[in-house]
Amino acid sequence: MLDRRDVDQVNHGWGDSGQKAPDPAVEAASRAFRFLQELASDLSQESISFPTFVDATVKIRDALRDPDADVGRVAQVVSGEPLLAARLVHLANSVAFNPGGRKIADVRSAVTRVGFNTVRTTAAVIALEQVRASKDLAPFAAEAERVWRHSLDAAAIAYVLARALTTLRPDEALFAGLVHDIGRFYLLSRASKYPELVEHRDELETIVQEWHPSIGQAILQQLDLPEALTVAVAEHELGNYRFPPRNMTHLVTLANLAAHWREGRAAPPGPDGTAELPEDSPVFPVLAEAAAEVQSLINALR
Repeated sequence: MLDRRDVDQVNHGWGDSGQKAPDPAVEAASRAFRFLQELASDLSQESISFPTFVDATVKIRDALRDPDADVGRVAQVVSGEPLLAARLVHLANSVAFNPGGRKIADVRSAVTRVGFNTVRTTAAVIALEQVRASKDLAPFAAEAERVWRHSLDAAAIAYVLARALTTLRPDEALFAGLVHDIGRFYLLSRASKYPELVEHRDELETIVQEWHPSIGQAILQQLDLPEALTVAVAEHELGNYRFPPRNMTHLVTLANLAAHWREGRAAPPGPDGTAELPEDSPVFPVLAEAAAEVQSLINALR
């Protein structure tokens, strides 16, 4: 946690020559503090918009032009872009479309509730926003694509695990996996306005890794999405899960770890030092048996 005193030291560090000689660690803390301080103000706004992976948004916009697309196809297409999916579920839970107050937490139900025309309009608006803001993500385009691909992997894995091991709704698990790293996209898009963070990629990665769960939770809370989902997003990097999963947090945590395993790299270590699934994890036989289905889902979402 950043301490204001760490930041203040930047203005009081002097070398033997009498010139300012701030400690590099203190300078890094100062950059992080300023960045996060402005993000806190940004997140307090009524509407948050930021680019995720613009190529996916454009593909979705084009796919939704098909007049013969059914509910399943439209839901599948929308589920390929985290912010669009989250905004659509938020819209479906609004008073206009949900006078009874029964919240939903999956894209298929949202598409059914709001109708194709609303989906197409919403997708077109967000696609325009995304394209306009794409320059904000340009310095981190490669990172954004990696996050997007990881999110699709986690979504497909969460879907399969939910159906095979739990009583949770697979469609809700898919949505949770899709948006679990939405905070990463937000942080990357905002970081482009800070040249010093573009230059110090290692510092930015530290900030993103530490803060993306709570930032993601704040974004989804602003969209008034169900608490079980926002808690899962907030806690998915803690490494706490049971097998078989008992709730959405366990499921998303497990899907995140399994997605990193599929990608051939360990997940970032959690507070207890656990960085990856143990070699004898019972999740591996389940994923091996469902490998074709997982890959089919990923291909469909792309």
